[in-house]
Amino acid sequence: MNSKLTTLAVIAAALSMNNTAMATTATGTMTVSATMGEACSVSSATMTFPPISPFATDNIVADTAGSLLIACTALTTPLIWSDSPRVLTGPGAGTAEIPFSLGQTTATALTDALPIISTGQAIAAPFVANGTEQSVALHGLIKAADYSGKAPGLYTASITMNVNY
Repeated sequence: MNSKLTTLAVIAAALSMNNTAMATTATGTMTVSATMGEACSVSSATMTFPPISPFATDNIVADTAGSLLIACTALTTPLIWSDSPRVLTGPGAGTAEIPFSLGQTTATALTDALPIISTGQAIAAPFVANGTEQSVALHGLIKAADYSGKAPGLYTASITMNVNY
């Protein structure tokens, strides 16, 4: 009887293997994709002119001192510009004004070289776009003739920086 049971067990195992061997498999492919969008970001920045002596006769310069940070995704070509008025308004009722200019260097600030419109006039970002924040130096200049005779006090302006990409 033991041999009959062994034989039946072998036959049952063989039959179950036949059922497994008879299973079929179908295959197909799945496409996976992701689209990375182009983007740039611009940090808030500061530019602080040094205190101005009412008796000075020199132009006054300042820069963003590393506070202007711009990040753009790889393979973009960022262009920087600002259409904000370049006028510091002063104490009291804010009617006193001191014009200033902006550029990538002190020399280009003298000519107000940071464009005020984007079409064909924006300056190229001085970095390779790679997705990381990078410091962009901008320089400001106040001509001596523009601050002569102004009332003492704090003069401020808010400038919107634009980056086309």
